[in-house]
Amino acid sequence: MELSLLILIVIFVAMAVLKAKYPAIKGAVGERFVNKKLSELGTSYRVFHDLYVPNDKGGTTQVDHIVTSPYGIFVIETKHYDGWILGQENQKYWTQVIYKRKEKLYNPIWQNYGHIQAIKKYIGKEYFEPIHSIIAFSSQSTFKFKETFKSAKVIQFPQLLKVIKEWNEINISELELQELNRALEKLIIVDRKVKRQLQKQHVQTIKTNLKNQKVKETESVKQNLCPKCWGELSIKKGKYGSFYGCGNYPKCRYTRKI
Repeated sequence: MELSLLILIVIFVAMAVLKAKYPAIKGAVGERFVNKKLSELGTSYRVFHDLYVPNDKGGTTQVDHIVTSPYGIFVIETKHYDGWILGQENQKYWTQVIYKRKEKLYNPIWQNYGHIQAIKKYIGKEYFEPIHSIIAFSSQSTFKFKETFKSAKVIQFPQLLKVIKEWNEINISELELQELNRALEKLIIVDRKVKRQLQKQHVQTIKTNLKNQKVKETESVKQNLCPKCWGELSIKKGKYGSFYGCGNYPKCRYTRKI
């Protein structure tokens, strides 16, 4: 009886640990798949994985994959999501739907735009044109988009190589490409201990920035000002009750619950 109970406890604990670790395991498996895919691009391409690029806030921005080539630079943000994916290019949050459960995710096009700006600044080429944004979702996802995106390619993992090779005209000289690769090589961290420390710092910086952003937003709302565009806020009524809305609507769509 005691042995059976012990076995049940061990199984229960193992299942709980597996459930808690599942997103990380799933992400790691997905990243390995993407890494393998990108390694098949050929000798004209150089692939960089998991780089921490300095940003203008004194911290870093974590970039999943950067591919350099004579045809352009490709900045890839990977999303290991199942279910339906809904969203628009200018919408702050997208939605993941699995059966009746809905989850928000920050617009990955906006997220990758931030990565690209950080990369441009880091390499000293803020007006660099041949740099392309790619958002790659798991093949377990189903897109429910109502529009074609203009500033990024939103695809699934198996389409990666085909989409990257759509760009086939030389836009970067051999010398310029060598300089770009040397700059990105400086961001490669081989020491796992150093990388773990950098990851912790990166997460802590994000938490601090979010906290400061919330404080700033709260203060601006107290002054009846929109924290996004500094337009005047007013109380509006909607389907689900009253809320603060920006006076510059529809240019600015900021809202906040009362």
